Amino acid sequence: MTRLVIHVGFHKTGTTSVQTLLRENRDLLSEHLAIYLRPDFEELAETCRRYCLNPKPLRLANVGRAAQAFFGTLAADEARPILMSSEDLSGLMPGRRDLATYAAAPHLMRVICEAARARLGKTLDLTLFFSTREADSWLRSAWWQHLRGTRMTEDLDSYAQSARSAADFDTVLQEVQSTTRGAVVTALPLEESRDLPQGPLTPLLELAGLPDAVRARIEMRPPDNVRPDLGLEPAFLALNRSGLHMKDLAEIKARILKMTATRQRRDNDPD
Repeated sequence: MTRLVIHVGFHKTGTTSVQTLLRENRDLLSEHLAIYLRPDFEELAETCRRYCLNPKPLRLANVGRAAQAFFGTLAADEARPILMSSEDLSGLMPGRRDLATYAAAPHLMRVICEAARARLGKTLDLTLFFSTREADSWLRSAWWQHLRGTRMTEDLDSYAQSARSAADFDTVLQEVQSTTRGAVVTALPLEESRDLPQGPLTPLLELAGLPDAVRARIEMRPPDNVRPDLGLEPAFLALNRSGLHMKDLAEIKARILKMTATRQRRDNDPD
């Protein structure tokens, strides 16, 4: 019986750190675990994002076809546990392109699970894992992500009010469970997983049944894509509200972020 663990997201819950650890330790883990990250199923991830913008049956069918194409590349008798990780499987991040919630996630999970079972068998041991986060913390992190990556012009209070429903992860999980009968749906908040031995990667390794001796050899690293605590938010909000051309705006923000990264590396380097 094949075991498949799909790390579905959500965005801003330690997913980048998880994927970096998997990528950097792939050689170590490959004997015990078949790892697939976003570049391995690019078309599937993109069709999930596109479906969110226009949730019509035809676009959902496209997701199903992309899932079938990806799972068709896997060995039907794969002996190793299979681990997939990409937050884009849950759809587009709320706040982008006027998207308000993760309402698409249950529909996406249904067709992805159907495609997985069609390829890997009805006895497939399938788990959908969602990393979550305390609502206010998630809203702050998501707001910063939008400030730096888009022309977000809402302040934090306005954004939090309009996006509050997007942080209702429990409701999304319940809806996913109801649409994916036969799959195990489980979750763990970042506030709990970040302090585990392998950080937010730990629950995925446990679900995959990776031996403790192998887990202990994983080379850890600082968390990725962390919001810098330098008070940049007001500056980025002002830039977004300015009359700057989009190209100039993007260049200025990129320059600031580069300087920030350089400072953080310098501060973290031992004397």
